[in-house]
Amino acid sequence: MLTKVLTVLVALPIFLVVIYEGALPMTLLTMVLAIIAVAEMKNLLRSKSIATSSLVYWFPILYLGAVHVGAVWFGLQLVVALCAALLIRQLITFPSFSLAEVGANLLAALYPSLLLGNLLLLRAEAGVMWALAAVIGVWAYDSFAYFIGVQFGRLRPWRDISPKKSVEGALGGLLGSVLVFAVVHGYLRIGLIGAIVLGILVGVVGQLGDLAESALKRYVGVKDSGTLLPGHGGVLDRFDSLMFSATAVYWVWTAITL
Repeated sequence: MLTKVLTVLVALPIFLVVIYEGALPMTLLTMVLAIIAVAEMKNLLRSKSIATSSLVYWFPILYLGAVHVGAVWFGLQLVVALCAALLIRQLITFPSFSLAEVGANLLAALYPSLLLGNLLLLRAEAGVMWALAAVIGVWAYDSFAYFIGVQFGRLRPWRDISPKKSVEGALGGLLGSVLVFAVVHGYLRIGLIGAIVLGILVGVVGQLGDLAESALKRYVGVKDSGTLLPGHGGVLDRFDSLMFSATAVYWVWTAITL
């Protein structure tokens, strides 16, 4: 518990400062996180004896680099080209490859790259307050869910995937994310009702992202995706909720600004 708290006290302020600065510092940090997440995906798949290509490391580098210079369409075309390259690689190794291996390579490359890319797009296009609200909202959800779940958690419907998560903790987490968006709604230039809905969305989608990553870990039979963050595990363990929630917030911001 102490290790987990100390990690948050050190890492969260740094992350928030980088988001506030934006531009190149945030791109570089996001790219590093995405590359580490891809490496963690490779390790998870290796636990099931599924081989992955080193091509997957180019997905976050090229896509996030393109996002940084404002060439999102070009970045997506690079992703398409890399997908084609992975398929061609399988042809070269025919008939030793399997369809599961092809899908696993694409998952390892696209899951961290595109979802973390949406956090970068949120900061670049919506602005610093929207990005900070997404990050702090997820952090508040996790914190409220943990402490309320420990104290009052009884109903645990996700035992096979994440046995410590409870309905009571999830409801407490929603309270945390809603409070964050209610407090900052004026800075986001949205109404209070809209902010409450957005806080609920962040909490629900973040929880789904957490459970989705937990399901991957249970499938391959490991507890954590990595060891980068003491007390928290790897990048996927810590950023799974944020990747989903930031994507949802980016979509909402895009919709209301059309």
